[in-house]
Amino acid sequence: MISNDDCSTDGKSSHTGNSVRVGSRSLPLHQLVIGCLGLLNTILMLTAVVIGIYCGTVREEASPQQITAQALFAEVKQLQIMQTEVTKAQEEAQQALEKELRSHHQLKLQLEKNKTVSDSFQQQLEKLHVEKATLKSSTSDIRESCGRCQSGWLLFNTSCYFHSIAASNPLKNWHDSRADCIRRGADLAVIDSLEEQINLFEYLPKLDKSIRPWWSKPGGIWFGLSDIHTERTWVWINNVTLHDGGYWIQGEPNNYGQAGEDCAAIMNINNPRETWFDANCQGKKQWLCEMAPN
Repeated sequence: MISNDDCSTDGKSSHTGNSVRVGSRSLPLHQLVIGCLGLLNTILMLTAVVIGIYCGTVREEASPQQITAQALFAEVKQLQIMQTEVTKAQEEAQQALEKELRSHHQLKLQLEKNKTVSDSFQQQLEKLHVEKATLKSSTSDIRESCGRCQSGWLLFNTSCYFHSIAASNPLKNWHDSRADCIRRGADLAVIDSLEEQINLFEYLPKLDKSIRPWWSKPGGIWFGLSDIHTERTWVWINNVTLHDGGYWIQGEPNNYGQAGEDCAAIMNINNPRETWFDANCQGKKQWLCEMAPN
């Protein structure tokens, strides 16, 4: 211990009053204190640096809970990005679907328009066919019928026709009708072309349109077609089998009833392509004969 009252006996250090002797030098006391404080300050600074480095290392080595929270935040952020992308893709898909629906609707409208135009053309074509057949039959009547067909017969192109509509001709079944045609030197009519079908549609009487349904009114006109020998095989009286489908009313022939329907008749409704129906051969109807002109 250094004392102000003592002196060093070895001559190395001593202090008196406000100075301290160190070796051969005498230093003031306040300088020594300042030096000691500076040294202490340096030690404290080094300690603070060490503690700061340690704390930084501890922060970098975060706890598992902190790592898990950071991962969750990152996943949430990624999910938000994915949700945004999915929403955008959904909106684009919705827009594409709406565009396709509009395109489909426009195409449907165009198809309906085309069908309307096609139906109109078909009706005009049917009308032209009828007008053509009518004109040809009228021309044929004027130019060729004189003297070529018997009295009460009508000439259409290359055939003379007799329709038993007169009151003096009672209704007959199919077989008796054919017998009457043969007696007249003819046979039941064979309709083997669209032109002939349209001519007869114009010539023969039409069904009253106020009658519904058409089959509720007894009537019709026998002609030379039947499937008497083989069901559903329709054969003309000249032994030629019908192959082109014919001009049947929709739903005909149907062979209705227990006795069946094996003979064909004509009922003019409103379409020249749909006038035939099958009926029981024993039914009483008018008939149509056909023969070659003189």
